[in-house]
Amino acid sequence: MALQPLPTYSGLVPTPRVFAPSGTGGAPPTPDLRRPPPTVVALVPALPPTLTPLPSATSAILAVAQNAATEPPAATVPLTPTVPPTPALSPPQPVAVNGVPFESIVVMPPEVVAHARAIFAAGQALGRSPNAYAKIGDSTTENPHFLARFDDGPYNLGAYAHLQPAIDQFRGSHGRDSVAVRVGLHSWTANDPAWAEPGLCLPNETPVQCELRLHNPSIVLIRLGTNDAGVGLMFEANIRYIVDTALAAGVIPVIGTKGDRHEGSDENNNILRRIAAEYRIPLWDYDRVADTLPGRGLGQDAAHMLTFYSHDYSDPTALTRGHAMHNLTALMMLDAIWRIRE
Repeated sequence: MALQPLPTYSGLVPTPRVFAPSGTGGAPPTPDLRRPPPTVVALVPALPPTLTPLPSATSAILAVAQNAATEPPAATVPLTPTVPPTPALSPPQPVAVNGVPFESIVVMPPEVVAHARAIFAAGQALGRSPNAYAKIGDSTTENPHFLARFDDGPYNLGAYAHLQPAIDQFRGSHGRDSVAVRVGLHSWTANDPAWAEPGLCLPNETPVQCELRLHNPSIVLIRLGTNDAGVGLMFEANIRYIVDTALAAGVIPVIGTKGDRHEGSDENNNILRRIAAEYRIPLWDYDRVADTLPGRGLGQDAAHMLTFYSHDYSDPTALTRGHAMHNLTALMMLDAIWRIRE
């Protein structure tokens, strides 16, 4: 049976450009967390014949998309498809973490909630799975450290037992090996077909497009930035491209901040926060909790997070480790979106 292309909806035209390294004829170099990515140039890739063309739009919306690096994107979802009614869920519990208020970690003001609901409704009309989320990220989101234990166990949520329904709702996604997660992934390589998985991805399909097609999620967690040191403009353009790709597919994009300062400042996190606000999409601000952790919850390289293999949140040690708090706050975000999306 032939693989089907990823369907799209007409709410937004993805930015018609992507940044990628020059000389893409061969295999891309293996990135190193300890240094910034190689010098890059802007490329305008041709749309592969195997992929569904992006939806058309008015010239005004297209102009906004083409200038996304400097102009706020038109991220509204004009269509309101009819979806079957579902039982009302109780709201997420606003539990603080290490004294950081819930609303500072799971950033979803009313306009974001309304937009997330509209995106979810559009995705349901396209057949997106309400029980699946996808991951886009570097080594900080690789298995087995990022969320995977919530599929296989054992774990102990301790005081956060109210998050168990979210674990059950998305069972099968926690431990999935995403084709858009890889050690050393940059924002530009997430948009580069040369980094797609051979045999799983279609010709000229990017890792992001491939994962959305293969897993068919309703939510995607975007956790990039550590490997994009010193290239702020390129980083911003490519994160916007990833967000536009998700929106065009009817998938709720969730932007996550990072705990490190690999670029020598908080530049990339501030870019991520700005994009989330402009697009009116959920912001998972893990960095606010990293502020409370010894050494920001990082190992000796100040980039990779300290592990917490036991996944026992009744153990106070969990509240000091990067991966433990990264997982907990990601689960809080997933729980919140699941509870407000209808």
